[in-house]
Amino acid sequence: MNPLRRFFSRDSGRRRRSPQAVAAARARRARDHLARKRDQERLRLERDRVRPELLASRRRLVRVLSPIAFAMALVLGANLAVPVAEFFVLGDRTLARVAVLDAEALPAPLIAASTGAIAGEPLGDLDPEAIRAALVADPWIEDAGVLRLPTGTLLVRVVERDAIARWQIEEETAWVDATGQRFSGTESERVALPTVAGAALEPGALPVGALQILDEVQRHPGLAADPTALTLHLPALEADAEGVLHDGTTGFVLQIGEEGPRALLGRRLLSQRVARLAALLDHDEETLATARLIDLRYADRAVLRTAPASG
Repeated sequence: MNPLRRFFSRDSGRRRRSPQAVAAARARRARDHLARKRDQERLRLERDRVRPELLASRRRLVRVLSPIAFAMALVLGANLAVPVAEFFVLGDRTLARVAVLDAEALPAPLIAASTGAIAGEPLGDLDPEAIRAALVADPWIEDAGVLRLPTGTLLVRVVERDAIARWQIEEETAWVDATGQRFSGTESERVALPTVAGAALEPGALPVGALQILDEVQRHPGLAADPTALTLHLPALEADAEGVLHDGTTGFVLQIGEEGPRALLGRRLLSQRVARLAALLDHDEETLATARLIDLRYADRAVLRTAPASG
C-alpha cells in the first residue's frame, strides 16, 4: 500500500471513534460541567451565608472609623486653614506695635520686650508659639496667648500667677501662690503683700496652716488694710536625735508691724484665732498699741504682755 494512503487512512481511523467512546467522552464532560456547577453553587451559598456577618462587620467598622476620620479631617483642616488664612491676611505687613492685655503685676513694656519682636519685622516671620514659650519662661506668667493682627499689631494676653505673699528664707525672697508653691520672679514693685518668714518642712511648699492664716487675714479689714505690715513666722524647724528635721513646738506667730505686737497662734484652730485677733484690734486698739505679745493659744482668753518676750 502507498505509504501516504496508509498514513491518511490511519488518521481517518482515529477520527472515526466508536459510538461508545463518543458517549463516554460526552458523559465525562457532563460530569465535569456538573461538578463545576456544584462548586459554584456551593461558593454562592457560602457567600450568602456569611454576607450578613460581613455587612454587619463593615457597618461596625464604619461606625468606629467615621468619627475618627471626621476628627482627623477637622484637625487637618484647622491646621492648614490657619496658616493659609494668615498667609493671605498678613501678606507683607510689618510689625508696628506690641499690645499687652491683662498685665497687672508685670509692667507692659517689660512683657513687650520679652516677646523679642522688633518693630518693622514682617508679621509672617513671627512665630506665636515661640513668643508664647518666651513669655511663660517668666515664673510670674502662668500662661499667655499671642495673636498677629493685619493692622500690624502683635496682641499679647497674659495670665499672671496669683501671688498671695512674699516668702523670705534667710536672705532670699521669692513669691508664693495660692496653692502654697514658692516661685521666683522679677524684683519690681508689685501689689501689697504680707511676708512669710522662715523655712518649711517641705521645701518650696508653704504649710497648710500658713495658707489658712493668710486666707483668714483677708477676711478682716483691720488686718488686711496694710498687708505689708504683716509678717507670718513659720514654726521653727528642729532636729531630733537622729538629725531628722520636724516642726518645732513654737507654732505660728503673726507679727503686726515692725514694732507692733506678735500674736502667738499655736498650731490649732488657726482661723478662729486670727478672727479673735482681728476682733481685739477692732475693739481695744489703745491697749494693743502697748502690747508686745498676744497669746491666743488659750480657748477662753487672750494673754497680753507689754514686756519683750522671746519665741
